[in-house]
Amino acid sequence: MGRLVLRRLLGAAVTFVLATVVVFLVTFALPGDPARTIAGRRQPTEATLRAIRLRYHLDEPLINQYLRWMGGLLRGDLGESYASRRQVTTILLEALPVSMTLLAVTLAIELVIGIAVGTAVGSQRGGRLDVTTLVACIGALAVPAFVAGVVLQDLVGVRWRLLPVAGIQDGLVSYLLPGFVLSLTGMAVATRLIRAETLESQHAQHVRTAVSKGLRQGAVTRRHVLYNSLVPFLSFVGLEIGALAAGSIVVERVFNLPGVGRAVARAISQRDNTLIIGFSIATIAVYLVVDLVVDVAALLIDPRLRQADT
Repeated sequence: MGRLVLRRLLGAAVTFVLATVVVFLVTFALPGDPARTIAGRRQPTEATLRAIRLRYHLDEPLINQYLRWMGGLLRGDLGESYASRRQVTTILLEALPVSMTLLAVTLAIELVIGIAVGTAVGSQRGGRLDVTTLVACIGALAVPAFVAGVVLQDLVGVRWRLLPVAGIQDGLVSYLLPGFVLSLTGMAVATRLIRAETLESQHAQHVRTAVSKGLRQGAVTRRHVLYNSLVPFLSFVGLEIGALAAGSIVVERVFNLPGVGRAVARAISQRDNTLIIGFSIATIAVYLVVDLVVDVAALLIDPRLRQADT
């Protein structure tokens, strides 16, 4: 068990280093001159541009810039934002509570609805509820987040006045509508995953034995069907957290939430490379940590996985 965890730690470390290289190269390969962006809308002189490049080391070779940035990263320093002249770490930490709250609400919606609906339709294969759910899942996967956000803002917030449509002034209620919009894709995937696992588990020998012993259907579903779905569902949750971190950029912009996503969206429009790289690396780090935790949890839940890796 310890060797398996160590192997995954080493794999995560190598993946993280390679990801930093890719993110750094891709960000600085974007068209445009960062020095002119830093200078603002005014027409800068060549002397001003040289001073800016010197201050931010933009005149150095890209490999030197990367090594300098990596050295700062090892010290916990993600650099200074070009646009606001503030530390990237400070900007991300200030916006993090809003994004974490949105992420928690989104995951709660996905898990509750995905498990409940997936289990219900899995026991009624081919029925009206099953067909309706399939159509709804396809629709949720097909509709872009910004389209769903604008439509639901108009219907739920403006016309029906049920939920706030922007900002966080109303506390946790403010996150319900953006959380629902952000959860649409994941909710559809979770529903189909639980449905498939429910259908497969219903024909397993231990489930049929439990039913023949007279156990109630609800107890059989909780103890056997859902438990067997934990490993694939944990893998889904691990992947979903990374996807939600990226998808929050659009949703936070639509609903005007002062989170990390909105800060990054502004950074992209301003060509604020240090903030873009900082967000990307933070997202990758979160994804790798969650993936490692999910792997360890899966090994603890299913001993067969430990045997497969030996």
